[in-house]
Amino acid sequence: GRIAGLFGMVRAERPGAVLALDNGDTFHGTHPAVASKGEALVRLTNALALDAMTAHWEFAWGPDHFRNLVTRLTYPMLAINCYEMETGKRPFPSSRIVERAGLRIGVIGIAATILDKTMPPHFSTGLRFTIGDDALPAEIQCLRHHHHADLIVVLSHLGLPQDIKLAAAVDGIDVLLSGHTHDRLTEPIIVNGAVIIQSGCHGAFIGRLDLAVGDRKVEVERHQLIAIDETITPDPAMTMLVDGVMAPYRDMLET
Repeated sequence: GRIAGLFGMVRAERPGAVLALDNGDTFHGTHPAVASKGEALVRLTNALALDAMTAHWEFAWGPDHFRNLVTRLTYPMLAINCYEMETGKRPFPSSRIVERAGLRIGVIGIAATILDKTMPPHFSTGLRFTIGDDALPAEIQCLRHHHHADLIVVLSHLGLPQDIKLAAAVDGIDVLLSGHTHDRLTEPIIVNGAVIIQSGCHGAFIGRLDLAVGDRKVEVERHQLIAIDETITPDPAMTMLVDGVMAPYRDMLET
C-alpha cells in the first residue's frame, strides 16, 4: 500500500515521466506469497503499473509455473541471459522499449545467474543461465541503432560486485539497477559512465533516480533511497487489494 502511495505521489509530480521497474525476488517471501506459489502477488504488482521486471526466486516453483504467472502480468519479464537447453532460444524477451517524457528508453533484463548453479535443480528445469555479458553489447547496439533508444537501462539481478564488473566491461549502459545482494546505496556508483544504484530488499526501500537526458549525455539530478515507512500514506485502492489477499491467512498469522 505504501509503495503504491509513493508511486502515485511521484507520478503526480512527474506526469508521463516515471519508469517503474522491479528487480525480482517479489513473487516469494511472506506466507501468502509462498502458500499461493506467487499467485497472491499478480493483482498487486499489476496494480503498481510496473514497466518491466527480472527475476530470481520467482523460479522457486519451476520455470513452467513462473511462465504461467508471467502470462497474467501487464508488464514483461526480461532476461537476456536465460536460454532453453533444448532449443537454445530465450523463453523471455531480453529487452523492451518504453517511451517516457519524449524519450525512447531501452530496458534490458538480466536474471540471477545462479539459478542453475547453486539453487535446487527444479528452479531451472530445462534452462541455463549466463552472466549476460556476451549478449549485452549487441543488444545495446540494436536498441541504440535500430530502435533509436535515447537511454539504456539494465535491470540486473547479478549482485552488486558482478554488476560493477559488468558495467566496467560493457560500454553503453546509462543506468544499471542492481539487485540480489540487498545493498542499500545512499549514493550512486559510477562505473564506465553507468549510474549504478541498489535499494535494499523486501520492499523496505524504493530507489528513486531523477535524470536529465540529452545528446547522449545523462546527468543525475537526484538519487534517493526512500524508506517505505509510516511517513508514506498508503494508497487506498491498493490497501483494499492487499486486505483481500491477506484475508484468508489473517487468523492463522495472528495466532
